[in-house]
Amino acid sequence: MKPEDLLLFAADSARLMLESGGETYRAEEVAMGIISSQGGTEAECFATSTGLMLSFMAEDGLVHSIVRRVKRRGMNLERVSRIDTMLRDLLADRIDMIEAGQRLDAAERIVERPAPVKILASAAGAGFFTLLFGGNILDAVAAAVIGSAVACLILALSHLKLPDFVVTLAGGALAAGAASCLRAVGLVIHVDTTTIGIIMLMVPGVAITNAIRDIIAGDLVAGIARAADAFLTAAAISAGAGGSLALLKLLHLAGAL
Repeated sequence: MKPEDLLLFAADSARLMLESGGETYRAEEVAMGIISSQGGTEAECFATSTGLMLSFMAEDGLVHSIVRRVKRRGMNLERVSRIDTMLRDLLADRIDMIEAGQRLDAAERIVERPAPVKILASAAGAGFFTLLFGGNILDAVAAAVIGSAVACLILALSHLKLPDFVVTLAGGALAAGAASCLRAVGLVIHVDTTTIGIIMLMVPGVAITNAIRDIIAGDLVAGIARAADAFLTAAAISAGAGGSLALLKLLHLAGAL
């Protein structure tokens, strides 16, 4: 394989790993592992949550380098698993670069779950979280209904390409506001438990875990960046829920509710 093609393949593999929610150190291992498996030397990769830089020395003695931006970030653990398996098989000489390229293409073509599946999963998650935090069956049913509505709102706002902060802010506001309204009509007994069960759908647990793992692995810049992203998500949830409750309180004091 030509050095330029090898560089592009390694960079695209690392980029897809970052876009799918993989840790930065894992993305660096993927890029440098692919290059070393094909005889490249002095491979160096520096990755953050928003981009990566990769260079290596080819057999001709020339240094080749590339920069890749990561403009979208999500969570797709199936892609992460497939890329990691591809790297392990490539390092063990169980596959060649042609099959590795086919596997990478297949991983990149993995589509997200359909919207109805996401909505149903959100409803089930909100309901069971509410039960986990001490709510009763009525609270769980209400949380499931509101959770499905929150999922629909997030999908609609994400389709409009709005910033993640705004999407999460709106989701938190709907969760707290709807739970309080249902409490006013007697359909929710424990409004706090119900609200917590719903907003658990938006809590950035995996992002916080990856941030800690990056910091432990020595990737301080990437870890701090991921931690800041998780903090902003948590702040958006709090601001949305708190703002919604404050607005309902003002309306109640004004006699509108």
